[in-house]
Amino acid sequence: MEDVGFEEILDSMKDVFRIQERFDIAERGTVYTLEKNKDAMIHVGDILVDLWGNRFKVKGIESFRRMPEGRSLENMPAEIQFERMDGVDASGNILVRDLRDISFLFCNHPLYQRKADEDYEAEYQAAGLNHACALFSYEDLEKGRLSLYGESISGLAIYRGWMMKPEMYERFYSLLEEKGIVLINTPDEYRTYHLLPEWYSDFEEETAKSVWEEQGSLENALEMAKALEGAYIVKDYVKSRKHEWYDACFIKNIADKENTSKVIGNFIERQGASLVGGIVLRKFEHLMQIGFHEKSGMPLSEEYRVFICAGRILNIEDYWTEKADVKITDEEKHWLEEIAHKVKSNFVTVDIARKTDGSLVIMEFGDGQVSGLQQMDAMDFYEAFDVK
Repeated sequence: MEDVGFEEILDSMKDVFRIQERFDIAERGTVYTLEKNKDAMIHVGDILVDLWGNRFKVKGIESFRRMPEGRSLENMPAEIQFERMDGVDASGNILVRDLRDISFLFCNHPLYQRKADEDYEAEYQAAGLNHACALFSYEDLEKGRLSLYGESISGLAIYRGWMMKPEMYERFYSLLEEKGIVLINTPDEYRTYHLLPEWYSDFEEETAKSVWEEQGSLENALEMAKALEGAYIVKDYVKSRKHEWYDACFIKNIADKENTSKVIGNFIERQGASLVGGIVLRKFEHLMQIGFHEKSGMPLSEEYRVFICAGRILNIEDYWTEKADVKITDEEKHWLEEIAHKVKSNFVTVDIARKTDGSLVIMEFGDGQVSGLQQMDAMDFYEAFDVK
């Protein structure tokens, strides 16, 4: 290992390093393979931190003896030997120089370019107390253009705003990357926890039984339904129409072909161009009920939203009730920590609910950047990024 003045550590990603592989090697210690960038430099003696503030001191940088065919120095990873200054492995797969440099990116108001969208104004104000915040036009992005406003930002950024289809997020990521701004989740990470079929196999034992088709077809969905029994929920790869509970979401008996066809058909028609992926049928779980939604009549259950950052729990809040106590036991908290550790993305949410037998079940995953705070206070949420 030697300091070769490795000057190009990540493609256009200023001072942001993604861990690709991890090794503990006898006589060399901790070695991380880091994705390369053009604009960041790394030298022996540099100290980097993970997203929970754990420190890693560079002890050596591996130079490449042979360049694989089809690769250039600009897109080759580097093997970095680290001293784990706090005695722990890195949480998540991102290393930066200073957590205070994390920026936030919000949708602007559609009529006032330099104001945050009114639905995110409280978050924009809270985040801006300790972090740089920029705005962008969601409407321009839908047309393939990136229009930035507000503070100038670079390096690691967290988007907070409306959902995007994976293709739109990938375009967003690339356009920002060209300007030296690196979103916390890669397009692959976003896709994995935005779309149910992508995360389902990793958490099949902790969530409701689900089947899906890929065309958004009523005929295909009804064919799947023939092999199922009992009550089911219909949704696409991302969302249900839970506030249209009896018309376009809940199927009381999936063997009732007429009603099943009506509910799925309503869902497909009402989703229209917003339908993502295909049709998902999820086994209805009997949950601990706390009431009914005042407008839609949908049953409300004991449910929690959990934000996970770099493999650890950032915060937990009641999904439906403001200032309600979080009734999670120590044993259940350990279960949640195990789930968080399995997550292969830096920033996600997982919604959990209590079944009538008292156990917890995963209801949904989501990319943390496009998940609402529900009952969380914006100030408390953004302070959680500072207290680590």
